[in-house]
Amino acid sequence: MRILKHTSKGLLGSKFLRRSLSVVVLALADGVALLLGLLGAAWLVGGGLVLELAPLLLAGWIPLFAAFRLYDRAPVRRNPGALIGSAFCWAGLVTIVAAVYPEVGLGLGEILPAALLALLCAAAIRFVYERVIGRIYRRGFGQTPILVVGDEEDRARVRRTMDDAPGAYVLAGEVDLPDGGGEVPLAALRGELDRTGARGVVLVGAERLPDDDLLELLHSVRLRGVPLRVVPGALALMRGRTILSEGLGLPLLEVHYPSLDNTQRALKRVLDVAVSAAGLVLLSPLFLAVAVAVRLDSPGPVLFRQKRVGADEKVFVCYMFRSMREEAERQQRQLEALNEAKGPVFKMRHDPRVTRVGRFLRRWSVDELPQLANVLKGEMSLVGPRPLPVRDFLRMEEAHKRRLGAVPGMTGYWQTSGRSDLSFEEMVRLDLYYIENWSLSFDLKIILKTLGAVLRREGAY
Repeated sequence: MRILKHTSKGLLGSKFLRRSLSVVVLALADGVALLLGLLGAAWLVGGGLVLELAPLLLAGWIPLFAAFRLYDRAPVRRNPGALIGSAFCWAGLVTIVAAVYPEVGLGLGEILPAALLALLCAAAIRFVYERVIGRIYRRGFGQTPILVVGDEEDRARVRRTMDDAPGAYVLAGEVDLPDGGGEVPLAALRGELDRTGARGVVLVGAERLPDDDLLELLHSVRLRGVPLRVVPGALALMRGRTILSEGLGLPLLEVHYPSLDNTQRALKRVLDVAVSAAGLVLLSPLFLAVAVAVRLDSPGPVLFRQKRVGADEKVFVCYMFRSMREEAERQQRQLEALNEAKGPVFKMRHDPRVTRVGRFLRRWSVDELPQLANVLKGEMSLVGPRPLPVRDFLRMEEAHKRRLGAVPGMTGYWQTSGRSDLSFEEMVRLDLYYIENWSLSFDLKIILKTLGAVLRREGAY
């Protein structure tokens, strides 16, 4: 139930869903406006032929509105010139078609009144629509929470602009940028993103940042799927670069990633969602049997929930079937001296905390199957560096944290190369190799090799 609630909340807060709904509503409104225009023209000229051709006329009306970007973001679609231009272009095209095919029976006396009336109706409906949307935003519904990163003066300018022109964005928090130099406060940015749940970052003063710092900030927000918008400096404006939007009342440049990279990562996410959803449904009988076995074997909950560190140091709750006794985490402090793994991780081949059923689940990696829920939520992927507990993360060196540069996975490259038999340094090396050489084909290869490793029960304990 908690997973379904989280998923539905994510869908309702999805920018893509809101944009799609806006396009659908506006397209329907424009279609109604054209029909009203055609009805008015038929009543004025006393003809009904224009109504009989309504489906064909509508097929040209909507695409023209789209071509004039009247279904784009608010600052673009509110252009009255584009609305007038699209209506008259439609009238011109219909007139040309009527001249080429006179058997259609349409004349300028019907086309022009229909275009003018449809234009008036579309303008009126869109005016009401924008007023309603504005009122919804002012009441705090449907707004996108954002973080503003910059020095105090720049952040104050953005705050004043947002107060003067309330819209689709609401200020969720601020991160101070060192004035006159210093490192970018990535830890503070990550903390604010976790605390506020912001779905956008606006950076002011990017031109004053060193290239390496800017790239590191970009990589950080990218891992979280949060769009980054930059308020351009005067030099960028004088160079005549494209201004993406004015959603905050300020010109904004949105930082895009390479299209090929985005396409592959979108396909990776589609694969994750499809496989995790299908797996949760198809494996539900196995889940039920395992749940009964875990409860009969030892007292305690069926699922073990543990905080782990994922991409960009974001902490999330990882789900697993409980394979140890209920008090296992408290007992780990007493077993630290028996740790068989080198580095920050904790591993014991014969861990006394593991239950009889838990040992079987670990041997066949069944205990990790509930992580399909983490994959469905977007916290994990099918393939990626394995997420480590917070305890291990706090003991890692900064160089090791580079493995957090990708979404963690249920399986990874190291699991096809020895699993628990590998040292921590070898695991980090393989994870970094995966991050640097990632591709969809690489993911599929790892999945197939993981299945073989599980069946052979290599390195699992």
